[in-house]
Amino acid sequence: MPQFRYDDIEINYIKEGKGEPLVFIQGTNTKLEAWHYQIDFFKDKMIVIAFDNRGAGKSSRPDYPYTMDMYVEDTKNLLDHLNIQKEIHLCGFSMGGMIAQEFVLKYSNRVKTLILLATTEHIEPIKIDQTFQFYNKFENMNFEEKLQVIIPLLYTNAFKRKLKKDEKLYRYLKKDMNPIVHSDDIPQLKDYINQYKALVNFDTRDLLNKIKQPTLIAVGSKDANSPPEKSKALHEKVPNSRLEIFENLKHGFIIEEPKKVNNLIWEFIKKHLG
Repeated sequence: MPQFRYDDIEINYIKEGKGEPLVFIQGTNTKLEAWHYQIDFFKDKMIVIAFDNRGAGKSSRPDYPYTMDMYVEDTKNLLDHLNIQKEIHLCGFSMGGMIAQEFVLKYSNRVKTLILLATTEHIEPIKIDQTFQFYNKFENMNFEEKLQVIIPLLYTNAFKRKLKKDEKLYRYLKKDMNPIVHSDDIPQLKDYINQYKALVNFDTRDLLNKIKQPTLIAVGSKDANSPPEKSKALHEKVPNSRLEIFENLKHGFIIEEPKKVNNLIWEFIKKHLG
């Protein structure tokens, strides 16, 4: 995969396809490969751009607290490097959805449509404290132990049964695709903490009415990490938005039910092409 360097940061990315640009931004310590099913679906329809956030995957992992604006500027500078002049369709998952909100608020003229998946407008301080405690517990776990903690938080029992039967899928999930825990380019404790620090002051609640782009918001009804109430709040405050709730799915619904997710996103984007 190519890498783009600016200042002291290298960003690992992919760019495939032709047409209007669709940019995917992933969540905390999640590699671009977690968009595997979306990249495979959209690369024949659009220009698809996905990348490892700073602190994750094969991108640089400097050891200092990151800010939301750093992530916004990483995205903007990558688009400049790729000479993306057209307005983009911007899709963010979890923390990536928060970055996407900040991006459209700062660079509104560069965004055509906005897609927010399993994300929020604000994280309460108690949730941040609980997450830091959670990451600290990771320090004493081996990879398999971490995986067995994360999988029930992300996926349904039906998908867990599928993983037991489908060895190839389970291997790929472990290697690159799974959010938060993966066996290649393994996150360190500092990476978890430095990325999550960007969310401490994140709060778009009073700014969402400024987003004028057509916006698709989607979440799993059983998502404990980014509960549906958070997506409902986004929908209420973003003027030109649509909310879809996937019944009985959790935080990892883009991996568990990619056909449903991809078809939803594509039907939304098609209305705004050209």
